[in-house]
Amino acid sequence: MSTPADRLRRALKQANITGAEAARRWGWNYNTLKSNLNGNAGYSYETAKTYARALRVNADWLYTGNGSMYPEPEPVREGYKVPVISWVAAGAMCDPSVNDEAIGEIIVGGLPMGDYFATEVRGDSMDRWSPHGSTIIVNCADKLVLPGRAYLFSLRGETTYKLYEREPIERLEPYSTNPNHRAIFLNGDRWDVIGRVVRTYYDLP
Repeated sequence: MSTPADRLRRALKQANITGAEAARRWGWNYNTLKSNLNGNAGYSYETAKTYARALRVNADWLYTGNGSMYPEPEPVREGYKVPVISWVAAGAMCDPSVNDEAIGEIIVGGLPMGDYFATEVRGDSMDRWSPHGSTIIVNCADKLVLPGRAYLFSLRGETTYKLYEREPIERLEPYSTNPNHRAIFLNGDRWDVIGRVVRTYYDLP
């Protein structure tokens, strides 16, 4: 039978993240996490819930081994009132101040439970998914960064909209028809994840 340490290691592996990266991203004490991972120290159920929430696994499974590794799918709501905030650039870094008060709201259906906002895209570095002038829906409750998914990232108060990739070098990658755009290499910088971009709306001319 697996141990809590075994299950925690498995959860990290499934999330495609190392212990050091997880500690940095979610502000956990790395020495404590390391002890939990190698089995030198157990962790409480409250700690299991903290780990499970970030790694998107079932807290009961993580702590006891009972039940499914993954929680039941979150219910989909018929409609969210999503606040619309100031624009975000999909090219060069900008400062759209995503904490500004909402400038409006839209109703969006078919979204799972989350914490959403909408914002306009300016620039073409993500135009294969989100053309200039489109509106993106961002889930601030989804901060687990996985390769090949799109997120809003922040560094020292500035933000950018990019794909996250890990191999062969960790980077923020454009997804554009414009070949002039280049990846942003992280180089040890501490980037904050604002949220995952889950949907794009674009009005045709």
